[in-house]
Amino acid sequence: MSFKNELERRCFEIAVRVLGGSVTIEHNKTIQIETALFPEVASFKGPPAKEVDVLVAQLLDKPKVVLLVSCKLLSRPAEPAHVQEWGAVVQTMNRYSDGTLHFGLVVSPSGFTTGCEPWATSHNLGIIPPLKGRRLAFDEDTVFRMFERVLVALRTRARLRIDDLTTAPAFFDFVYRFVSDFEGHQEAEVDGRYLLLPNRWASSFGEMYHAIAGRAVQDLWVGQGSTIARLSGDVVLQFGAAHVQFGRDPQTQPPTIQLASQCRKNIEMEPCTLDFVRSIALGKQITSAGDFGGYLEVGLNQRYNLGLHEAGFHLISTESPIEDHRL
Repeated sequence: MSFKNELERRCFEIAVRVLGGSVTIEHNKTIQIETALFPEVASFKGPPAKEVDVLVAQLLDKPKVVLLVSCKLLSRPAEPAHVQEWGAVVQTMNRYSDGTLHFGLVVSPSGFTTGCEPWATSHNLGIIPPLKGRRLAFDEDTVFRMFERVLVALRTRARLRIDDLTTAPAFFDFVYRFVSDFEGHQEAEVDGRYLLLPNRWASSFGEMYHAIAGRAVQDLWVGQGSTIARLSGDVVLQFGAAHVQFGRDPQTQPPTIQLASQCRKNIEMEPCTLDFVRSIALGKQITSAGDFGGYLEVGLNQRYNLGLHEAGFHLISTESPIEDHRL
């Protein structure tokens, strides 16, 4: 696969990671209309004339739902013509698609000028980064996180219901809801409480729980000033006094020498060993979570609560009656 620039490559890799092998990149593509008696094309007509460079991602097979992504690597914010042109392409594809539903997305790390929003809403296009609000400048890594979040949400939505996003500006609003909360992320202090690994991006409790929910506990250990839980899928959850760090990070491994731990069990917080906590917690799935400041607690299989402290863990059975389910 060849790419015209780093933006295309990064967007392609994210799309493949989220959506699988149905993702393709087409350069200078003449888009054929599926049911026309004579071949018609959807191509940019702005000065200078050029054909479509498009990232094509199939979201659903039956009915067929396709996302068309325009990756704009520009030295200045995208202008209304860029959005208008892509809207014309998507509109034409839907008019002659023989049942295939196309959605359009424009990714422009340099941002958008104010005139782009009316075209995006009227053509029902998603735009990344968001334009409403304070219109902060976003770095490329943040834009890629936005793109990935939208793809994950759209993949799930396509499996549930997608037809209610076809009427403008429903798809524009759908994309905006999933990226608008990034406004302000880059103003957050570096030492914010929730950090997404491996790059330590500012995050939130909600995003943390989304990343760990349903994953099984594979290992527990104590690090320097923090406790770490390795979860299925190479996801790590780390609790320390200043930060809660989480995310897919296969590089995080237990120390060769096990540090001393302070582990407790039952409501009375009786002393126990780390091996005892492991014997019950390993293999259990995370079903809930709560941040209590001095420790982070996750529910396991709706039967136990596992607490992560700076220097150890606690484990409590949540089954009733409590007296009959002491550990």
